[in-house]
Amino acid sequence: MICAMVLAIVAGMVSGAPRAQASVLAPAAGYGFAQGSSPLTQSAATINRELDAVSRTGAGWLRVMVDWSTIERVRGQYDWSVPDRVIGAARRHHLRVLSNVLTTPQWARGSAPLGIYAPPADPAALGRFMKAFIGRYPDVTDHEIWNEPNLPLFWGAQAPDPVRYTALLRAAYVAIKAVQPNSTVVAAGLSPGAGATGFVAAMYAAGAQRFFDALAMHPYVFPGGITATPNGWTEVGGIRAVMMRHGDARKKIWLTEIGAPTLPAGGTAPIGFGVTDMVTQRAQARQITDVLAAAARAGYCGPAFIYSVRDAGTSPANREDHFGALLTIDWKPKYAATVLRR
Repeated sequence: MICAMVLAIVAGMVSGAPRAQASVLAPAAGYGFAQGSSPLTQSAATINRELDAVSRTGAGWLRVMVDWSTIERVRGQYDWSVPDRVIGAARRHHLRVLSNVLTTPQWARGSAPLGIYAPPADPAALGRFMKAFIGRYPDVTDHEIWNEPNLPLFWGAQAPDPVRYTALLRAAYVAIKAVQPNSTVVAAGLSPGAGATGFVAAMYAAGAQRFFDALAMHPYVFPGGITATPNGWTEVGGIRAVMMRHGDARKKIWLTEIGAPTLPAGGTAPIGFGVTDMVTQRAQARQITDVLAAAARAGYCGPAFIYSVRDAGTSPANREDHFGALLTIDWKPKYAATVLRR
């Protein structure tokens, strides 16, 4: 325990590394927050206010969604206004950025009537975009390629395809390393309970091993917590076993989303989307710190990212509105804000 905390402090002293962590036990590489899609519609003032709350914790990282579909609506023409706002704010708050490229412009999806989360028809198109992104933000050196491709939701409502995802990962990796050879390319964070271990095994079978520096997982443990059976944390061990079988013991597993949705005011869960999985604010804080501590003890995890900073809404029938760990939608602090405070 002491070793992990000391390493976190030392890491913060190294140029380009996240600042020292607070007393919460966390992986040696530290922890941070994942924003999701909220910044796409937020003002600079709102983004800065949220990151002010992050700065009051021991966080040193920010996972930023890079929305390819809005940045390059027209092939070869880029609107960097949103990432300029978010990455600029992260720099001012001394947060190291993990870029998370996701969504595909209409022109790159091909003729099929698929949504923005469908992969590009030609993976090389994503490679070209990543080169442009790095040209704009050369100080961002950590890149996660896609999000939860083992779910149909994030694969254009199609059946997940680890072979096709591997082709996408390869195109991004080759392009990134051509212009930023010392960067870290992270294979997309996988959703728990959706065949994540088998998906990783199929990626290896498709030749993915040479095209990522780290793997990512989203080990959510709500509602029952880290001792419940099953839970997302146990799947991390399964993925680690697959990596070990392929000689990848030196590669880390990054936890690019952890957390839990909290019950809205009133404390009861009505019928709605996923609301029976919602937990109290105290349980949310406990589950976050339990996963951070488990990752620190495991020794093979990279940084962990708490999803998210602030609630996205107030609907009592939609759990997606209530993942904020630090703030409610009306800026009231949540219990985890006190637990994570520096």
